[in-house]
Amino acid sequence: MCSSLEEFSVSSEKLTASCFSLLRIKSLPNEFCCSIYLRYLCLFQCRELIELPHNIKTLSRLLTLDVRGCCSLRSIPELPPSIEVLLANGCTSLERIFSLKAVFSLNRRQISFENCVKLEEESLNDIAEDAHLTIFRNVLLFLTGQYQMINYYHYRSMDGCICYPGYNVPEWFGCQTTEASITIELDQPYYQLLGFIFSCVVSQNIPPPYFNKLGTLNIRCEYGHVGDDVKHTFLITRLNFVPERRRNSEDHVIIWTYQFPDEDMFREIEMCDDDDSTSNQKMSFRFSVDRPEYEKRVEERKKQVFIKGCGVLPMYASTVVDVIQKLELECKLQLNPHRHNSITRQSIDALKSKMIRKIKGKSHRLLKK
Repeated sequence: MCSSLEEFSVSSEKLTASCFSLLRIKSLPNEFCCSIYLRYLCLFQCRELIELPHNIKTLSRLLTLDVRGCCSLRSIPELPPSIEVLLANGCTSLERIFSLKAVFSLNRRQISFENCVKLEEESLNDIAEDAHLTIFRNVLLFLTGQYQMINYYHYRSMDGCICYPGYNVPEWFGCQTTEASITIELDQPYYQLLGFIFSCVVSQNIPPPYFNKLGTLNIRCEYGHVGDDVKHTFLITRLNFVPERRRNSEDHVIIWTYQFPDEDMFREIEMCDDDDSTSNQKMSFRFSVDRPEYEKRVEERKKQVFIKGCGVLPMYASTVVDVIQKLELECKLQLNPHRHNSITRQSIDALKSKMIRKIKGKSHRLLKK
């Protein structure tokens, strides 16, 4: 590795991946954006990198931009709509990012700005608002079969996740609180329920024992039906967050999505929905930061509260149809033609029809071919 390299040039337009980790470069050459086939760009811990090329948006096939640890980077210019993953963890000088709302895309899958403590309020608000669309994109990926789901015995988590400095759950979470627990009402039939979107505000005052060897945190969710003494739990493992060695005074907002964490939740909702028309059930959720040695530290864990707010948003079939129709009306249903496993127009149309059938008639399986 040429860690002292400060300048370089690009002579090929056929690059598909470029990694310049730990270099002393301050900027990328202008001709770099002529690499029209570039899909992956890693600038991990280029600590002296100040700026990215303003014409980086011309890289129409770029899927991943990794600028983690670029602590001198002050802004991120407009990126192409093809971007799926944007990792800017530890960019402590970052103040501004391009308007995610202005560059509409259903391709974004994961966005992380953890420890970007200098981000301006406008950028933070933009990230929070766009998170709704980023999460919805993952819902579409799951429902259009990109995760090869067979039936509700094979649920798995989606990999959509957003993380950024902040103190409040986004406003688009209708059910939210400033505490670590929340109770919500399921106001639509169980067979329309597709899963949940979660958000937590995590305190930065977390002691070292709560981080695992990889410097990441686990968030535990305990859930159950109100009035039922039986509680279930699931663990969001290896959730990227700010390790102890880089702690600062900022809390962080984390948003992620999950289909029924296990088959027990689906079965309980189904059994409680006696009239087959509406459930009107109440469910409680309690979030906590988990210790690696959970079984040995249960009582101690209960005394520690590092979740300073949470939100839960049920995702229904009708919600999916409403959002698709809204995007179609606004002519914003843009897809990625350069990605072999991206959402296609055909799969969107098929999904829309499937969700409409689901709304009209009872289905005991989430995806019934």
